[in-house]
Amino acid sequence: MMQLDHLAVDARDVDASSQFLARILGAKAPIPEGADDDMRRIDLDHGCFVLFSHASEPRFSHVAFRVDRARFTQVVERLQSERVPFGNDHFDTANGQTQDPLGGAGRVYFNDSNGHLWEVTC
Repeated sequence: MMQLDHLAVDARDVDASSQFLARILGAKAPIPEGADDDMRRIDLDHGCFVLFSHASEPRFSHVAFRVDRARFTQVVERLQSERVPFGNDHFDTANGQTQDPLGGAGRVYFNDSNGHLWEVTC
């Protein structure tokens, strides 16, 4: 067996960054993690999680999530309600399109305040 355990992501503000992603994905609220509770953890399915840790200068990350069609629709609705630019092209993350140019049912890319590129596909 081989599966992903967790992803580590840099953030200037771990609270704001983790709360933003949890809201967009429709995940449970982030929980404190680490010896000093200085990190934030977003639990995903199958025991995997995203771990936000503080960095003055975050290193770029590109993380993609595969979701079912219903959750994809909810993600797009949350992006729209929060006025977060999104698009189906990683070179044009503000084109407002959701069709998957790679042949899937849907795909969106969006950036956060740390410059990370998040992708949600179904």
